[in-house]
Amino acid sequence: MVKINGIGLSIVAAATILNTLHADSVDIGEVSVTATKTEKLTSESPASVSIISNKDLEQKNVSRVTDALQTVPSLNMSAGPFNGQMSQGVGGGTFTFRGMDSSRTAVLIDGKSMTDGFSSKVDFRTILVDDVEKIEVVPGAFSSLYGSNAIGGVINIITKEPTKPETTIKYKRGFGDASGNDYSIYHRNKSENGIGVVLGYGHQERDGYENEFVTKTPSGTGGTTAVTGGVATTNNSGTPTFIIGDKGKSSWKQDNVVVKINYDLDEYSKVYGGVAYNTYETKQEGYNSYLRDASGNIVSSATDLTFDNTTKFSLKETDFASSTPLEQGDLRKHIGYEGLIYNNYDVKLEISHIDRTSWYNLRTTGAFSDGGGKNNSSPSETLDILAQVEFELNSYNNIVMGLSQRNTELNREVYNLSNWRNENSKTTLEETVDGKSSNSSVFIQDEISIGESFVVYAGGRYDNWTTEGSNYKVGVYDDTFTKRTDSAFSPKLSVVYLPTKDITLRASAGNSFRAPDNYQLYGTLYCCSTYYLSNPDLKPETATSYELGAEWRVNPKFKTGISLYQTTLKDMIFNKTIDATHTKANNAGEAQVRGLELTVNSSLNDWMDLDLSYSKTDSEMLKNDAAPATVGNKLAYTPEMMWSAVLSGKYEKWSGLIEVKHTGKSFNNIENTQTVEGVFGATDSFTMTNMKVGYQIGDNVKFNLAINNVTDEEVYQYYLLPGRNATAELVLKF
Repeated sequence: MVKINGIGLSIVAAATILNTLHADSVDIGEVSVTATKTEKLTSESPASVSIISNKDLEQKNVSRVTDALQTVPSLNMSAGPFNGQMSQGVGGGTFTFRGMDSSRTAVLIDGKSMTDGFSSKVDFRTILVDDVEKIEVVPGAFSSLYGSNAIGGVINIITKEPTKPETTIKYKRGFGDASGNDYSIYHRNKSENGIGVVLGYGHQERDGYENEFVTKTPSGTGGTTAVTGGVATTNNSGTPTFIIGDKGKSSWKQDNVVVKINYDLDEYSKVYGGVAYNTYETKQEGYNSYLRDASGNIVSSATDLTFDNTTKFSLKETDFASSTPLEQGDLRKHIGYEGLIYNNYDVKLEISHIDRTSWYNLRTTGAFSDGGGKNNSSPSETLDILAQVEFELNSYNNIVMGLSQRNTELNREVYNLSNWRNENSKTTLEETVDGKSSNSSVFIQDEISIGESFVVYAGGRYDNWTTEGSNYKVGVYDDTFTKRTDSAFSPKLSVVYLPTKDITLRASAGNSFRAPDNYQLYGTLYCCSTYYLSNPDLKPETATSYELGAEWRVNPKFKTGISLYQTTLKDMIFNKTIDATHTKANNAGEAQVRGLELTVNSSLNDWMDLDLSYSKTDSEMLKNDAAPATVGNKLAYTPEMMWSAVLSGKYEKWSGLIEVKHTGKSFNNIENTQTVEGVFGATDSFTMTNMKVGYQIGDNVKFNLAINNVTDEEVYQYYLLPGRNATAELVLKF
């Protein structure tokens, strides 16, 4: 058994012992386009690129693309709602990459941004997994190429090109906490006249499980109605409390549709376009009270309850009110041209547009089975335009340069409802938010070859950012904010040196930024007797990053890598308390993240591979004018340590995988108030083991059986994660 110590060097040592290797098996020269916007072998890339291949996607138990990202170094997907097989079924979730949250990481699909125009978030559910060829994950500062949000790194999801006739039909059935059904049909084809077509449809649904609990803390005296059934526990800060029920099963379903067409104009150029549609909705089943009175009757409402005939607590049916009706979706459209002009200029022209819908209902105080509420609808849209050219200036300089335009818009409306469980029972308009932001950019990168083994990447990007908007709440405020502009210059310098054909050394330094999103600028929110004020004068967050790395390809079947990095983030946006009922977003914080990443990739024999990774992250708040007490604290959802071990293989008709992932201690807020793990509301450290085995039945049929959370760990990521569960899948390929 491999033991992971504080600096993780035992991983490398253990894997080196396994180096009983042959010299003609593993392709260590995978091609990546994300780190430089040009095709480069990962061994020659200026960053430590992680690639999840189509083979990896088939070997893992993947329902959403995030299921395949769990073992990427320094990437914490929080094992939450983003994921498919281990989903909590609530909302959209979050993730962190090298300590940067999802709004500070650029997520792309075929190089096009997936960040929304609402709050700089990404919904991975919008992608049909069958359409994914590979995923490239590139850590580090990349605003020099990709602009806003690329502070922690870039996740680029690359879809399949139609190259041959292929049809795939899948059906998956889940059991236990993964109970539900997935099914999909996917077809792609390329005709002799140069027309390629991709068609796909996928449906997923989960019955859900009880993952959100109701707690009560008795206080005072005077309890007269004795009850049993309460489970003694604490909250995540150690205060004693009791679990007295749950809010029922959180079921969800989603549908994905994709249509893409391309046409080869000649051997070197093509036009292409496509449409993708996704919708997701969740609902909660009936609640469960665990309390019983002396006669054994269920208790769900009373004012004088007691467990010990002394202390008292009250209970209302509304305490069991669950996550509200919620629906999200998007419609993505794109059109583009790629071609070689004058035998030297690789040109790319592209336009993409995303319409996003998102709404949820909130009940008014006292409403439960029916009664009034509010419908919160936050549709947003983004428009991205790119013009890019790559060319050889001479035998030493390869240039990538381009122009880009990004427009985002948010139009939020809050309506009163006569029935909070029915989104169609709208009455009067209560609030509105309108925000528009645009980013006009120019970028250039020069790849300078100095001899055969030394390459320098020097580049930068200038972004000019413009925003305007308004907000309104009946009888409280009605504000229109004038247009204003800001700018950012993001330079980056990287060096790649290959002293031998087996060793790669890397170093880089760069600046990056994140523009405030439309909701932070204009989306004032009233909740829980407090106004969370937006701020139209917010500045972009900025960061400076440094990185050193090395890769050693010991032989064609074994390689190992190491990366050391530091990122200093300034002008972080936090809410600052103004008075008892008001807070306001401000550029108040500064933080630093330092980290170490180690990877090992080894082929144990002709049919079995072992992949190991270890990451250690040290994050610290250096300054926070909004909350001075948080100085010295850790960043939220940033585990101090993570490691993974994946053993995969394919032997004749059999394939299999064992995946173990450990996620260390982290906090779910910047205040670091959590002191207790293993309770509802906590963010636990945990080790999760997943397994999958497949058998090829003839040429066209494959059967897969997977078990998630093999050891049935009880893990909280605020909500309770699924326990041990299984899925059976049938795959037909023609």
